[in-house]
Amino acid sequence: MLLSNFQMNTFRFWLAGFLLSMVMHNSAQAGEYMLDEIGLGYGHGLDATSWTQLDLIRPLPMPFNALEGLPLHSDIDIGLAVSNWETSGATAYHSSATILLRSDQLTTPFGSYFLEAGFGPHLISRPGKTRRLSTAFEFNSLLGLGLVLTPEWRLLMRAHHVSNGGISTPNSGVNVYLIQLHYLFP
Repeated sequence: MLLSNFQMNTFRFWLAGFLLSMVMHNSAQAGEYMLDEIGLGYGHGLDATSWTQLDLIRPLPMPFNALEGLPLHSDIDIGLAVSNWETSGATAYHSSATILLRSDQLTTPFGSYFLEAGFGPHLISRPGKTRRLSTAFEFNSLLGLGLVLTPEWRLLMRAHHVSNGGISTPNSGVNVYLIQLHYLFP
């Protein structure tokens, strides 16, 4: 067999996410888009031999102009992921809704960059398949560095920490490191 079951599931997952993002983007009315950015990423971490992630991102207005005057803006990042766990060989599916704070573009002689940080809820389909997560409800925090390749394309390096915040034990959490390619819709 050319592809393992995990690889086929990952391919189907990415394809379904890409098609969903196209439908969401094209179903907009009167020029208001439901989706502004899509990202695909791959990485790994402790216990997770592979982690494939799809991110659907749109701007999030902050209440009471909380960021007014700061070189920051906020986005909502709906993340969908599939992972393979070293300890059990099991595949798990994930979903998250992360509130992102992103810096405005920082331009240097070496290129344009941005920084991001985020936090939000994270659901996992099979928490018992890893010795580090004990509940289906977890929290996701992330730090990232993005490189602006063109006006539409971004290359991101993200570090995620997924844990349950002390709700239950074990609560060692999982650190996942991803490389992502993002496209911004015009």
